[in-house]
Amino acid sequence: MKKNRFWAAFLVAIMLLGLVACGEPEESNTTEMIVNDDDTLTDSDGFQIVKDYVVTVQDKVNVRKEPKENADIYITLDKGVDLTRTGIKGEWTRVIINGGDYYVLSEYVQETEINWATESDVKKVSHVVYIDPARQITEDLSLEPMSPDVDAPQLMENGEYATATSAQMAGMKKKMSTGAIGVSTGNFEYEVTLSIANYLNAELVKRGYTVYMSRTANNVDLSNAKRAQTANAYGAEIYIKIETPAAPEATASGMLGFIATSTNSHTGSMYQKNYELCYDILKTSCEETGAKRMGIYETDELTVLNYCDMPATVLDVGFLSNEQDDLTLSDDEYKKKIAVGIAKGIDLYFESLEE
Repeated sequence: MKKNRFWAAFLVAIMLLGLVACGEPEESNTTEMIVNDDDTLTDSDGFQIVKDYVVTVQDKVNVRKEPKENADIYITLDKGVDLTRTGIKGEWTRVIINGGDYYVLSEYVQETEINWATESDVKKVSHVVYIDPARQITEDLSLEPMSPDVDAPQLMENGEYATATSAQMAGMKKKMSTGAIGVSTGNFEYEVTLSIANYLNAELVKRGYTVYMSRTANNVDLSNAKRAQTANAYGAEIYIKIETPAAPEATASGMLGFIATSTNSHTGSMYQKNYELCYDILKTSCEETGAKRMGIYETDELTVLNYCDMPATVLDVGFLSNEQDDLTLSDDEYKKKIAVGIAKGIDLYFESLEE
């Protein structure tokens, strides 16, 4: 019995080292393991340690940040999503998503067999995507350099700039401007973009991508530069910002893409990839939703694009200032179509890199 327990503990220790290598945890924690009388192993959180795979058995499965029914939801998954299972405790199952530990009620998953991917399959689905749902509850009217190449103008003793225009002339912009409000629904842009981003996160996870999001809640305080810098820190391969702004004309309707120019001092060398990423996503999103394709606008006035070290695009997926766009953007099924369209464009972009 003692010999069996020794080998059980040894094998799980090796397994845990493998999990750390595969994921991207921010901190390394030592897990205390308890060998039970039946030779099963339990960690310090009370979860029986396992290493296998489960699949979701219905749509709208909430994956939570803690094993509690009132805990924050990290992601909502549809039926048929394969997940790595690392623990079982009572009614809860612990799974790995995007390198982190999350929890789902065990009744919504069942054990499954995984067909191991070939080397080419692994390359196809192992990409890292950063999603930035635009805006947040609170605007931040303080200024930041619009580009990493900009030197901030000198502040006066009271913390203000010498003149009202000196900051703008020096390439400074608001850290976070006010978002749009639906002309018909009254929906806030920060709510709409986060909803779409959550659907996109779930769709990309289902397709095998690793996904990071600039925010998973509305009550954050993140400037545009900070969001791009976080994407850089995560080693993201592409950056996608989702917007639903107000347009100057109420008749403006459809989808519009933005990229930095070819002469951008920081990102100019990535211009072709920026263009291809935006083109592919815009094309498939409009095909999936039936929205009008309004084209690609090149500008160096968007802070997030100026700070990205990877191919990046901003996508306006509709305009809350347009009555019809506003109504469709309030429909969950339409938002799912946007997510599927963007995901198809991401697939297309990475496939083209392998040709």
